[in-house]
Amino acid sequence: MKQMEIFEQAMCCPTGLCGPSIDPELLRLSTVLDTLKGKGIDVGRYNLSNDPMKFVQTKAVTDFLQHHGPEDLPLILVDGAVQFSGRYPTNEEFASLIGFDIDILKDAAPASPDTACDDSSCCCGEDTGDACCGDDTSSDTSSCCCGDGSSCC
Repeated sequence: MKQMEIFEQAMCCPTGLCGPSIDPELLRLSTVLDTLKGKGIDVGRYNLSNDPMKFVQTKAVTDFLQHHGPEDLPLILVDGAVQFSGRYPTNEEFASLIGFDIDILKDAAPASPDTACDDSSCCCGEDTGDACCGDDTSSDTSSCCCGDGSSCC
């Protein structure tokens, strides 16, 4: 199976599902990626805030950023080659690009609303007054960014 990597603009947390207003496209993407992971298909997902070294270490990404800049992200690579930029793959494109049966996404449940923050909170359930989570690196899995069990923001 082919390896897909998604390089995204800077976000306050790995999923972008933070704050009072959730982008439905990021919610769809997270749902698709969770479903694929559950089927043993891992798609690399990196954002400029949380994974800057991955951007630097991936030549196709550094070349892209030198010519286009971060405003043209996300950048989609398959086996290291640029497939497209500026948008996320549709479910059909995911299936076509990395070679799986689209039917595995038909029963994909939307990401739980519990993984998103409420109107009064930020990434880790507290409003730090600046960037999401501030210096908080706890792994409180009950909050939006930490719902995947990884370290917080």
